[in-house]
Amino acid sequence: MGGQPVHAADQDYPSRPVRIVVPYGPGGIGDFTARALAKELTDSLKATIVVENKPGASGLVAMNAVKAAAPDGYTLVMTSNTTLPAARHLFKALAYDPMKDFVHVGMVGVFGSVALVPKNSPFKTIPELVEFARKNPNKAFYGYTNASSQVPSEMLNARAGIRMQGVGYKEAGQASTDLLSGQIPFMFLDTVAAAPILQSGRVIPLAVTQTQQLEKLPEVATMTDFYPGFEFSGFISVSAPARTPPALVEKLNAAVRAASASASFRTAIESNGMVPKAFSVAELDEFLQSENRKWETYAATAKLVPQ
Repeated sequence: MGGQPVHAADQDYPSRPVRIVVPYGPGGIGDFTARALAKELTDSLKATIVVENKPGASGLVAMNAVKAAAPDGYTLVMTSNTTLPAARHLFKALAYDPMKDFVHVGMVGVFGSVALVPKNSPFKTIPELVEFARKNPNKAFYGYTNASSQVPSEMLNARAGIRMQGVGYKEAGQASTDLLSGQIPFMFLDTVAAAPILQSGRVIPLAVTQTQQLEKLPEVATMTDFYPGFEFSGFISVSAPARTPPALVEKLNAAVRAASASASFRTAIESNGMVPKAFSVAELDEFLQSENRKWETYAATAKLVPQ
């Protein structure tokens, strides 16, 4: 990395547009939260906020690009469980260190995932899905776009003693389309990506990965109903390149926390199954350390092998 720009900590920050890079395409949880956050940051930072989708390699393309960006506060990235604590367990050729190559400036919220099948699916419960997979191993597939869809599926494989094969997608939108058409028979989707297709009535929710039922899905079981201790949750945060000056990190953190306190922002993300969270920089670092420990357990349970 290059040296710190002389102007990085100037009090006139931001004096030009701030870019928020989203590691995924439109329609997913990272894209939705980035655009909701950008509206709030436009006011709190008094700046133009540009959201840029940079999908590819389950978020690695965007993370590597932001790692190489100038640490001047003008390039941010929407980070998550996939690109931070999960990355070491998912990717063999990881070209960045999730903790050392970035400074983590703000927390947005936490969420779970929903197990979904098409409306015309032959199975309507998790036990029926498991029985199908056991009897039809060559037809048992699941779709995934990120860790929030891949890992719960692999945890189910491990806990149920089945072997569904994963089909990876770059974007949640295409995965949802294939799920609705029956091209793939099952997938976990994070609650934000799942919201529009749940509202369409064209899918059946079988279970949620949180330990408590969702307010918007009160009749849907939790995975712990079938497999005690089966819990999975994800998060969305905001990060910047390492060596971003502490003064800018604190200013950005204050702006993200202000967004989290906004009624319009809270309503937007809560309506999609997220729980807003506001952390200081130190609290976020502590949270990420705990997530790193949690992912050791997730990886062991799901028998993840970095690809």
